[in-house]
Amino acid sequence: MKRVGNIYQRVVHIQNIECAFNEVMKTTRNKNKVILFDDYKMVYIYRIYKDMLNFTYLPSLVNEFIIYEPKKRLIVSQNIYDKVINHLVSRELLIPYLTPCLIDSNVASRKGRGTSYGRKLYFQYRNIMNQKYSKYYLLKIDIHGYFRHIKHDILKEKIRGKIKDRRAIDLIFKIIDSYQNGCPIGFMTSQIFAIFYLNDIDHFIKEELKIKYYIRYQDDFLLIHEDKQYLKKCLDKIKIKLAEIGLEVNDKTRIYKNNENMNFIGVRKNKKFSNRHRTIKKVNQRIKLYKENKVTFSSIISSVSYLERGEFQ
Repeated sequence: MKRVGNIYQRVVHIQNIECAFNEVMKTTRNKNKVILFDDYKMVYIYRIYKDMLNFTYLPSLVNEFIIYEPKKRLIVSQNIYDKVINHLVSRELLIPYLTPCLIDSNVASRKGRGTSYGRKLYFQYRNIMNQKYSKYYLLKIDIHGYFRHIKHDILKEKIRGKIKDRRAIDLIFKIIDSYQNGCPIGFMTSQIFAIFYLNDIDHFIKEELKIKYYIRYQDDFLLIHEDKQYLKKCLDKIKIKLAEIGLEVNDKTRIYKNNENMNFIGVRKNKKFSNRHRTIKKVNQRIKLYKENKVTFSSIISSVSYLERGEFQ
C-alpha cells in the first residue's frame, strides 16, 4: 500500500465533525455533559472546525481513574471536546489509512470482526486441525502491559510509513504525545494504534513463520500447529521481534496440547464461556469491591445472571 497524502481535508469537513459529535453523544455516560454539549452543538462543531482549519488544536489534560472489572486497569478519560476530535481522527484518518494493511485474523476493534469473528475463526481452525491430527498444539502469547509499553517513536515511524500528509501527521502526533507513556486505554485512537502497532509481527508470523492458523486479538496471540518444537522456535523468534519494538511476553504465555482446556477471547475448546468456579469467585470479588464502593451493584447482578444462564462447565 502506497503512502497517502492530501487527506487532512477529511477532518476539516462539517459533516464529518457532526458525525463524530453524534457518535460521542451516544456513548457518553454523563448525561449532564451530553445535555450541555447538545444544547450548544453547532457552537462546538464550529469550534472544532476552526481548530482543524487553523491547526490550532491542543489536547487538554485527561482524567485518570482505576477500574477493577474484568481486572484492575488504569483508564484515561477525555473531555467531550477532545473525545469528538479523537473519534474524528480515528474515523477519518486512522481507520481508512492504517487498517487496510492489517491481516484478516487481526480481529479486534474492526468493523465486521471483533470477538464474535475471532471465536468463529478459533473454532473453525480447531475443527480443521481436529480432522487432520489426533495431536496438535496451541501457542498462546500475551504481552506484558501492552498499551502502556507502546513506544511513541516507533509508532510514529510506522504511521509515517503509511501517511505522508504533514498536516494529518501533525494532528495524529499531537494525540499520541498528549499522554506521556504508551497509549491510554479509553481513547478510540489507542484501539487503532494497538491493532496497527503489531501489524509487522502479524505478517512475520503468517508469511515468514508460515503459521496458517493464527489469530490476534489486541495483545493476545494464538498460533496453532502440529509440531510443538516448531512452535517453541516460533516463540523465540517472536520474542526477538517484540523486543525490537519495546515489548515482552508475560508469564501467561505457554504452549497447550489440543486436549487441554484453554481460554482464548473468553471461550474454551468446548465452546463454554467460563468456568463455574472462576465465575463464583468473580461474584465474591465483586461483592467485596461493592462494599468498598469500587463497582456498582449492577455488576454483581450481571455475574449472578451469568451463572443462572448456565454458561459454565
